[in-house]
Amino acid sequence: MTDARYRLLDTMQDLMSNYLLDECPNDVTWKDFDPDIDGLRSSVADLIDRHCRGAVSTAVVATYLVDVAFFSGDDCFASAVYTIDASTPEGAEHHALSMSLDCIYNDPRIPDLSRAATARPMDDPDAPI
Repeated sequence: MTDARYRLLDTMQDLMSNYLLDECPNDVTWKDFDPDIDGLRSSVADLIDRHCRGAVSTAVVATYLVDVAFFSGDDCFASAVYTIDASTPEGAEHHALSMSLDCIYNDPRIPDLSRAATARPMDDPDAPI
């Protein structure tokens, strides 16, 4: 998978997730609200995950600690740390963002929810983020 395709899939996933976060009523699951969008979002997430695993198997791999910050508007309300094997810091960040979709902090009831990821090499965990 090329970097351009990966960026397109990542953008699609974010757009679909944001659509569901914005439009889905709090008392309805995404699958029940719009099964087509939720299914497509899941398929895109699977493609991204396969790309990340494929990149790991064919490239020089490093282990990264990736901090994912969760925001409500401009306010950071939580963070989670993921250990990711990837060929680049950007790949580790994308993979962690994909994994963070299943995090307890990724709650559709949180207004203006967004996430940001920052990777640092595992061999230098105290490096500035």
